[in-house]
Amino acid sequence: MLYCRHFHLGAPKYSGKGKDRKHPSLRQKDNVSTLKTSFYRKRAIKMFLDTLSMNVLQLCDARNWSYEDAAERCDLSSRYFGDIARGQTAPSIKTLEKLCTGFQLLPNDLLLASPIMVRELVFRVPLDVIQCRGYSGWFGFTTYPVCPRCRLTFEREYQAFCDRCGQRLCWKRYSKAEIILPGGQHD
Repeated sequence: MLYCRHFHLGAPKYSGKGKDRKHPSLRQKDNVSTLKTSFYRKRAIKMFLDTLSMNVLQLCDARNWSYEDAAERCDLSSRYFGDIARGQTAPSIKTLEKLCTGFQLLPNDLLLASPIMVRELVFRVPLDVIQCRGYSGWFGFTTYPVCPRCRLTFEREYQAFCDRCGQRLCWKRYSKAEIILPGGQHD
């Protein structure tokens, strides 16, 4: 900003008193409309991220690609790709372009939800982890939780999603999980 002896050039200078102290967007008499706009904007962003996440997971599932394979094809790190697939981060336009290039799709195909995708993505609804596999080893008896969708074991407990198939997980009933012993025996 430039200052002159008598004039202030650039952004308007506020006196700091009364109405002038508020940000220009809040000078309305009705602050409720600003809060509603903020709520609807957040909801729209969440819907966008959920749709993108579902479509990315569906595409990986349909093409039998792991997160690592898809991330490599899209020229993204596997961690960042996993965050996008779980709907935990909002990708930039450049990242959306990389996703479209990696999946060889137009942006509309990647961003719009189709009824087929919605129907096939029931694995986004959390499933209870109710089984674990038990193994005897040098350090005693160890158990690993089992994904209810792909039936593979996790290395860690209480993760929000299966790192292999993307299934959302619920751990409420895990304390009473059925233990599966080697050879298919149940305990």
